[in-house]
Amino acid sequence: MPPNTMQQRRPHSTTTAIISSIVDSSDSSTRKERREERREVKKLKRVKRGGSAKIGSHNVGGFLGDPHVQLAVAAFVLLTLTGATIFRMMHHEEDESPRRRFMGGYHRRTGGEANDSDNPNNDGDSNNGLMNKLRGLGPYVIPDSMKRIGNKAKWYGELRREYDTVILPKDDERSLRFVEAERQRHGIYRQSPKATTPYDIHNCPDHPPEGYPMQWPVLEVLDNWSPDDATPNHEIYQGFCVFDYRTELGKAENYRKKELPFIVRNDPAVARTAERWNYPGYMEKLLMGKEDTMRRAEYSPNNHFMYWVDRRSRSERRRAQKAISDRRKAGDDAHSGFGRGEQEQMAEAIHELEDFNKLKGLYEEARDYVEDHDDDEAQEQFRELKKAFQKAKEKKNERSMENWKPPTENLRMTYLDWLKHANVTDENLGPDNPHWYFRLIGCGAMGKGTEDGSCDKGSSEWLFDELTFFQPRTGEERSFYLVEPNEQKGIHCRFGMKGVIAENHFDLSRNAIALLGGQRRYILGHPNQCNNMNLLPRGHPSARHSAVDWSDPDLESFPTFEKAHVNEVVMQPGDVMYLPTNWFHYIISLELNFQCNTRSGGERLYRKEINDCGF
Repeated sequence: MPPNTMQQRRPHSTTTAIISSIVDSSDSSTRKERREERREVKKLKRVKRGGSAKIGSHNVGGFLGDPHVQLAVAAFVLLTLTGATIFRMMHHEEDESPRRRFMGGYHRRTGGEANDSDNPNNDGDSNNGLMNKLRGLGPYVIPDSMKRIGNKAKWYGELRREYDTVILPKDDERSLRFVEAERQRHGIYRQSPKATTPYDIHNCPDHPPEGYPMQWPVLEVLDNWSPDDATPNHEIYQGFCVFDYRTELGKAENYRKKELPFIVRNDPAVARTAERWNYPGYMEKLLMGKEDTMRRAEYSPNNHFMYWVDRRSRSERRRAQKAISDRRKAGDDAHSGFGRGEQEQMAEAIHELEDFNKLKGLYEEARDYVEDHDDDEAQEQFRELKKAFQKAKEKKNERSMENWKPPTENLRMTYLDWLKHANVTDENLGPDNPHWYFRLIGCGAMGKGTEDGSCDKGSSEWLFDELTFFQPRTGEERSFYLVEPNEQKGIHCRFGMKGVIAENHFDLSRNAIALLGGQRRYILGHPNQCNNMNLLPRGHPSARHSAVDWSDPDLESFPTFEKAHVNEVVMQPGDVMYLPTNWFHYIISLELNFQCNTRSGGERLYRKEINDCGF
């Protein structure tokens, strides 16, 4: 290149000054000093060129200036950032879901319990691993599932992958629109003109008003809408408040602290399950994932279903089973469920058992007295009382099962078999025709080592993945619907055909009841109505259940029944009812429906009312 085209470099002013200084002082400087001065000039030139001083024996500036080294450093930084991101994803440090964030704030606002990391149920999510983030690269993990509870089978994971990622991807607004459309399709239920309340059930006060919930005479409620009529009557006697999960959860908590019942609506998690369970074909795929799975079912020759515990002797049970077997061999479509029984016979059973229980109480009091006192006269009276008690006990054992027959037959069948019986036209329905109930049980941690479903043959552990709002989480992740998660007794579902009636009874624990498809009518009563409910007493196979046939009350046999007061509510898809301990409930299926419930501990608040009527 010609000299005139080459760009000339202008020396740095500091360098020029030093060079001039060296020349001017060359006569007086020694050779050694000039050598040192030249070294300084070289250092300054390196600064000008962007170089750096030596560190130890390595030239760092030159090392980092190498383009290959720069590429390697950039790759290292990128790899480090990627690894840190993966670590956060796998160690649950991502942003909380809106539901978790809300519930965490809710517990902090209401003084909820601290996180119990030692609890085996509080095992965190199992859906935060990398493989679930990179959808499709391995086994699908159900959103919000738990590590030790739920169904981990491949068939279920693939089913949920299809619906969660393709058919019904998560969209809370869409799910809430679905349950709202279901309510509109079924019709809006209004207060009967005779059922006035001092509060608006859809805009209740922050704290329970005096006398909540309102109740009305039971005969008035039954006359307005007969239990045998499953056709919806949209004017009802509702006393329960209805709270919106998104905006009124604080209100609902105030009512729950007082152990009072209510309805919760518009919970996105519940709406998602309801939408999925009502999607055409989903339940068939879910319940027939294993075609040979036989699940619990019940048969009744009419529309009445009453819970019972078999108190017959083994020989009596065998004779009854043989009689049914012989009839079936002869071609008879025989069943061992005989219906609720005659009210007159039940009234006699109540009186006999009440007399026996009174005598038993006197005997136990006398026994305790003579153990603590040396009283000859009391000892003699105790011996006479003991003889009378033993005779009464023998008579009870002989007669208690004399006229009793199981009201229903417990069976095992597949979901599709039950559906064939239950999904019938109105022409084949009616209170005197056979009815069928279908049941599912998810064991969870209801007992030691039951997470594998060993609490029940054919258990449905996927209920904890389907109904994530009923999971037994603790601490800030505790579900609103579980007061004491450690006391949970599994998840129980009952699918009813139209017209099925579950007889009036009370339970000894809190209940959260979710309606996920269809409609159910609940007639409910305060525990203070116990003496008017005419309950079958302790010792009866159906103890805690009302002996009165609410479809046709026998007021001669049960004259106090007309004094009872109740209210009612119709549950629709997406609704969750909180029912405190010892509250009475009588249930009518208005169409084919899916209902699931879970229990979480008990409360002694209403024990006196229950004790006063013999329990």
